[in-house]
Amino acid sequence: MSSDNQSLTLGDFTLTVVVTDPPYFENCYLVKHDPSGDQIAIDPGSAAKKILDQVQADGGNLKAIWLTHGHPDHIGAVKEIQEKTGVSCLAHKDEKQLIENAPVWAQSMGMSVEGPSSCDYYDSDVALTLGGSPVKVVETPGHTPGGVCYDFGEFVITGDTLFCQGIGRTDFPGGNSQQLASSITNLLSVVDDQSLLFSGHGPEWKADDAERWWKAMF
Repeated sequence: MSSDNQSLTLGDFTLTVVVTDPPYFENCYLVKHDPSGDQIAIDPGSAAKKILDQVQADGGNLKAIWLTHGHPDHIGAVKEIQEKTGVSCLAHKDEKQLIENAPVWAQSMGMSVEGPSSCDYYDSDVALTLGGSPVKVVETPGHTPGGVCYDFGEFVITGDTLFCQGIGRTDFPGGNSQQLASSITNLLSVVDDQSLLFSGHGPEWKADDAERWWKAMF
C-alpha cells in the first residue's frame, strides 16, 4: 500500500482511501472483499496511475467501477482505468445525462475530463454484490438527480450527498436542496447508527454523530 493511502478492515471488506489530485482532493475508495479477493473502485476522480498502483498492491483483482454520481471530479480517471483493466462502470440511470455531458461541463469549469469508455445504468431495484456479499444502494438525489450511497453494512460510501458536518451543493445543474434534505434524512434512517460514513471529500464520521448533527440543523 502506498504510504499516501489509508486502509482499514471493516467486516469482510478492506477499504482503502486514495485521495486524488488537487484542486479537489476527491476520495476514491477501493473496496476489497477479503474472502474472495474481488475489488471495486468507487468514484475514481483523477490520478488513475495512483489508483491502479494501489489495485496492484491489493492483488489486482478489480471487477468494476461504481459511481455515486457523475460530476467531473468523481469520474475523471474512469476511462483510463477502463482502458487499462477492461472493467465496467456502473451508475444510476438518472445520472446518464450528467455523465454524458461531463466533459462539456468540465471544460466550462476549466477542467479537462473524458467520460467513461462505457457506462451501464441501473434502476431503483438493482441488487449489487461484491464477492457474493450484498451491497445496498440508497438513492439520494439532490446533489445530482441520480446520486446514490453504497451501504456495505459496517460502512457507507456517501459521495457528495453528506460530508463530515456538511452537505453537498445544490446550485449545480440538476441540484435540488429540498430533495437533498429529504435524501439525507432517509439515508440516516436506514443505515446502522454504528456505521462509518465515508464521503467524497474530507474525513469519515459515524452515522449516529451524523444523525445528531443533522437533527440540530432544524
